[in-house]
Amino acid sequence: MNISSRLGLLYLGRLEKEKGFGLFLEVIKSYQGSDLPFDVYIFGDGSYHDELLELQSRYQNIHFFGWKTLQEVERYLENIDYCIMPSLCIETFGLSALNVLQWGIPVVGFQKGGLQPFILDDYAINQVKGKTQLAQFKVMINKLIEEKKNQNPDFYQELSKKCKTIAGKYTQEKWFEQFQSMVFDFKCRKIVLVSDFINTIGGIESYLHTVKELLETKGYHVLLWGSECPSGFWGKVKRLGGLGLAVFNCWDALRFHFFIKRENPDLIWYNSMIRWNGWLPVRATRAHRSKKWMMYHDLGYFHPFPSRVYELDQIRSLTRIHYLEMTQSKNIFVLLCASWKYLSLKLLGIQLKKQISKHLIPSPFIRPYLRAAFDIQMNAIETFAHFIQK
Repeated sequence: MNISSRLGLLYLGRLEKEKGFGLFLEVIKSYQGSDLPFDVYIFGDGSYHDELLELQSRYQNIHFFGWKTLQEVERYLENIDYCIMPSLCIETFGLSALNVLQWGIPVVGFQKGGLQPFILDDYAINQVKGKTQLAQFKVMINKLIEEKKNQNPDFYQELSKKCKTIAGKYTQEKWFEQFQSMVFDFKCRKIVLVSDFINTIGGIESYLHTVKELLETKGYHVLLWGSECPSGFWGKVKRLGGLGLAVFNCWDALRFHFFIKRENPDLIWYNSMIRWNGWLPVRATRAHRSKKWMMYHDLGYFHPFPSRVYELDQIRSLTRIHYLEMTQSKNIFVLLCASWKYLSLKLLGIQLKKQISKHLIPSPFIRPYLRAAFDIQMNAIETFAHFIQK
């Protein structure tokens, strides 16, 4: 708990527009002089990196650390009262928010999508008065400043308990209990976790490695299957090119077929299949006796640009015309890429409906969109939330 008289704010995540970081910077820039009425500790990186460095030279209260592990972030918790997490895009789950709540720190942000369970009503930016999101954000920051001035330590201790209570619903132990309940009806000792990429380039890949480590501590034999994604320019080329090449990914389908034949797992657990793998690897194992699950980590199965989904009504039915309209672009290259992705999704959807016994989603709000996109029966869809990272 922050025992100093100054308000301490934490930002943890990518420095990108869709994460609301640009909005946060606008709030900061609205203060005159070189002294902010709060200290802000920023952990992450992204396209606002240079602008943030400029602001850091202007305001003495901005502390920017770049990417750090959760263990390194913990060293600064004694300076923090609230975590600012103003994602504009719809998050499928609030893993970063969950990790913050376990520290007893309330999350301030827009109460929508997968973040909704992790933001208390009193700290929902979209619940306060204001004609614009920026105006609402400023009102919320002013509220936090006044709260820091007027509240006593007992208030923050009680608030910390509320946060930890929420986080307590998402422990590794509870996750594993649910996992066991899902495998009770078949022998499951050997598991293959499948993803487009298996090196830790993002949230999905980090999740895979964490799940692998957890299950291995419980006695399961867990293998990862997928491709390596290089960093930098060539990584971007591979990810963008993969959206089109996924339709014809015969090589990885063949490679996956022989891998599964050799390893003979009890469970094939797909996690990400639209950025590189595509539908053919799924089809290649159609005759294998393994149980097959699919985890839908993001909204890319329902929208061409998931990071641009700011409101759920932007997601329309998965028809070709609607899909191209969702790009909101007239650029021929963009429309061509979206067309290939649409074809890949439709082909993947056929295989998912035929082969997958459990369709897993991290948050309940995804259920109707999955049902509508691939005509999945509701009783085959199960919410399987992520868990606190240690």
